[in-house]
Amino acid sequence: MFGYIGNALKKTLLLPNLRNVFSSLVGKPGEATVESRIFNSICVVGIAAMFYNIPFNYYIGLTEASVISIILCFVFLFLYYLSRIRNKFYISITAGGILINILLGINYFFNAGVIGSSLLLFILIYSLLSITSPRRQQLFWFMLNLVVVFSVLIIEYNYPESVVGNYSSRSNQITDVASTYLVGIILIYLAAYFFRKAYKAEQQLVEEKSVVLEQLNAEKNKLFSIISHDLRSPLASVQHYLQILGETDGDDLQKKKIESELLFVVGNTQEMLNNLLAWSTSQMVGKKAILSSVSVSSILKPVLEIYKPLAVKKSIQLTHSIDESLCVLADSNMLELIVRNLLGNAIKFTPLGGSIRVETVLFKTDVQIVIKDNGDGISDEDKSYIFSLKSRSTYGTDNEKGVGLGLFLCQEYAEEQNGKLWFESEQGIGTSFYLSLPIAVF
Repeated sequence: MFGYIGNALKKTLLLPNLRNVFSSLVGKPGEATVESRIFNSICVVGIAAMFYNIPFNYYIGLTEASVISIILCFVFLFLYYLSRIRNKFYISITAGGILINILLGINYFFNAGVIGSSLLLFILIYSLLSITSPRRQQLFWFMLNLVVVFSVLIIEYNYPESVVGNYSSRSNQITDVASTYLVGIILIYLAAYFFRKAYKAEQQLVEEKSVVLEQLNAEKNKLFSIISHDLRSPLASVQHYLQILGETDGDDLQKKKIESELLFVVGNTQEMLNNLLAWSTSQMVGKKAILSSVSVSSILKPVLEIYKPLAVKKSIQLTHSIDESLCVLADSNMLELIVRNLLGNAIKFTPLGGSIRVETVLFKTDVQIVIKDNGDGISDEDKSYIFSLKSRSTYGTDNEKGVGLGLFLCQEYAEEQNGKLWFESEQGIGTSFYLSLPIAVF
């Protein structure tokens, strides 16, 4: 316990900001409740106040009160240990309130009784307990304070000789009362100040959590919208083509055409499901990139082969210039998802007879993967939020349907791999996407 306090006090010599030191002593927002942080602060200030009272009471001739101050100092230390270190706030405040009231009752008779400063201390302790204690204990502390105070007053009234401690001079009496009042009002001020500060901190924390919850709710609503609307359409198309295949007696050429359309719809739907699965997984378990040396060509060439039939279907000229010696520090699964989405989007928004080119460019510390198309381009309205969940799902030049998640995932995965993703686009001319990743150093 003493070591913990000592380490915290050592930080005072290292940190210019005393607020940070005090915050580390009493607890920070999020790791302790407002009440426990206030109680911890009272314990810390109480320890300091007792260190002051011990020599002060001895100096003004109240030796017994000085001894009780020593006991109170150890009580505050023990309460701080229970609340701050052992996280037993409710036990600490209950035991502390009872012990301190008992000790103050004893101190009353060694501190000049009704003409001393003990009654001020009773008011101080009750004020602090009323601020920090749980609501269900409020009445208990109120009644305990009344019972103890009126008990000692009745005892002194009936047995004046029970007051064994007295002041050696009137000046000592005034000094003691003034000192107790000063310490008390400072403690109440600090408690009220800290309460307001803690309340604002808690309010800010709640507001931040509210923003996060709103974002999660928006993402949840988008997911439900995707499931209920965007996936229903392609699945209905699949069902439609299967019905035609089952009912038609057409020639082989017509069946092959239907099968080609069915394969296209299934492939597009699978791409949508892959994005949904990747997004939902990242929301549940977080995005955790496993970085290793990855050959760029080993990712790009298989994806190009997958999308070649889609490009041929739209008579798109798909060319590439890939340096097979280039390796990047990346997560192969994340990199593949990014490339699939970028190339899929390029095919989606490139008109019949258009062209797409995939290139790799080596810089000093990174490799750029560039995917250029001469498609429709991106409107100025859409550019500002194309990488966010606000991005709208749109139809391609051949009525291909997306879900608006692809580029959002691409940017998140690029950043997770310490890379960057950006684009240049002009409507009617085309779009170029650039993915930059750190080069793998052997």
